[in-house]
Amino acid sequence: MRKRHSTPEKDDSDRWLLTYSDLITLLMIFFVIMYAMSKVDQVKFVALEQSLATALHQSDKIPLNLGTSALVTAANPTDTGKRSTVNQASLAAQQDKVLDRLYQQLALYIRQHHLENNVEILNQARGVQITLRDVVLFDTGQAVIKPAARKILDGLVPFLRQVNNPIVIEGYTDNQPIHTAKFPSNWELSGARAIGVVRYLIARGVAPSRLSGVGYGQYHGVAPNDTPAHRQMNRRINIVILREPPLNWTIGLPPNYSAAAAAGTGGSAAAPAGGVK
Repeated sequence: MRKRHSTPEKDDSDRWLLTYSDLITLLMIFFVIMYAMSKVDQVKFVALEQSLATALHQSDKIPLNLGTSALVTAANPTDTGKRSTVNQASLAAQQDKVLDRLYQQLALYIRQHHLENNVEILNQARGVQITLRDVVLFDTGQAVIKPAARKILDGLVPFLRQVNNPIVIEGYTDNQPIHTAKFPSNWELSGARAIGVVRYLIARGVAPSRLSGVGYGQYHGVAPNDTPAHRQMNRRINIVILREPPLNWTIGLPPNYSAAAAAGTGGSAAAPAGGVK
């Protein structure tokens, strides 16, 4: 009778390596997929962000169904802050184009309606500034807008409503003193005139949330107060359509403001002000 040869048993002690290698492979594939999903095409993403910001009048957030969520950050850690800077510069350039076009439209309107003697327009770093001489707006020492001035303001309102930028109304006077029960000084007079224009624009449909009024009294003149003509130049109202400012930009400061000048002349004010004689 033939003997059966017993088959030697195989050593299965290393079979766990197969399971381990499969697990490692799956984990690697999983992380590769996650990394690929986290990558964002920066050019397309910026274009989408700008399009949504323009449509929704927002610059840095996209509204979601569950609330407001900040935009997705760049996947590359070395890009931190760069995309934000690029977006701000792009939005600023876009806004510059809008305000440049508004400036050109306003300048054309002023020329076509022969308002050059009473209305001046400047395109400044802080925004588009419309300057109205006090002689066309107010009687001497008063803050009630003249009927003729209302027609000028009515013509400007459609342009102010074209954009959503903040608007500051600035009142200035000359250095001739005033002391009445209603206006103890030029501070009160310039402030009352600025607020009077604010209220008039609100009544004509400009959003109140966009408007602010500030009086600078006899300070920050555009000419020395040495002649009647120069004093008349200093008596004015500015309507400034502001560019969206950085957080460290004080909106109310006049274009020729400097801390040293303020310390030397008695300052500027974003408070009730007055002035015109």
